[in-house]
Amino acid sequence: MGFWSWLFGGQKSAKVKIDWLEIGGRQRQIEAMLTQKNQLVAKQSVIEFDKLIDSIMKQLVAGDTFADRLKALRNRFPKEAYNQLWKAHIKRNELVHDTGSYVADYELGNYIRTYQGVISVLRSISLR
Repeated sequence: MGFWSWLFGGQKSAKVKIDWLEIGGRQRQIEAMLTQKNQLVAKQSVIEFDKLIDSIMKQLVAGDTFADRLKALRNRFPKEAYNQLWKAHIKRNELVHDTGSYVADYELGNYIRTYQGVISVLRSISLR
């Protein structure tokens, strides 16, 4: 990463070509999983949404990890969306690394709404 990229948040380019049809298809697949009311599917949907968000961020900014990419986008996110995405990502990490972790129905709803909102934010960032 060059000096100017580092200085201005590691942004790759002003206008990025992201396949939003593919993103929408993946989003619908994850949302369809949620019709199955079981804990394993709930956990997997949080993990899959997190991966989807990360795949979009990878196309927008440079960074070695999800956290690096999210930090690079911090100034382009509404504060509440940024904070909620951090919480959802922390939950994703818990679900992946702690076999006894659990996601309650109300939490799941909050995380899914967060991920859906973040996709909209990332879409607007990519179109600027």
